[in-house]
Amino acid sequence: MKTILTLPRAVLGAVALCAAGATTALAQTSGGGGTGGGGGMRGVLTPAEMAQLQKAHDQAETNDPTLKTDEDALKQKRTDLKAQGASASADDKAALRQDMTDFNKKLHDAELAIDPTLAPIIAKLDAAQAKRNGGGGGGGGGQ
Repeated sequence: MKTILTLPRAVLGAVALCAAGATTALAQTSGGGGTGGGGGMRGVLTPAEMAQLQKAHDQAETNDPTLKTDEDALKQKRTDLKAQGASASADDKAALRQDMTDFNKKLHDAELAIDPTLAPIIAKLDAAQAKRNGGGGGGGGGQ
């Protein structure tokens, strides 16, 4: 009888682990849509490129803590705007997009100052973001 009860627990445990692994993998590949869509752009970069960009991103925030503060404020603005749903105004959406574009330019400049070899990686992100935005030149998808 004990074996019969243990088997379903083992199966449930395995299912739970698989689900947790799948959720983690999905979160890493589909992204959470960081400030500039960085999360959604992860499919554009190789793991090595993502690691190189993340290293420069972290260093840029260390060098200039206002980058982290600005990034957090933009994330909150985005969350607040999404919470408004259909009632969010087009002007508010446009303002957030512009703020995100401006922030990404500032962040990319800081990252490039740390590691100039990031230029082609950032160009890939910018091209993917522009395509995602309908070819409108989205201004980046940095981290």
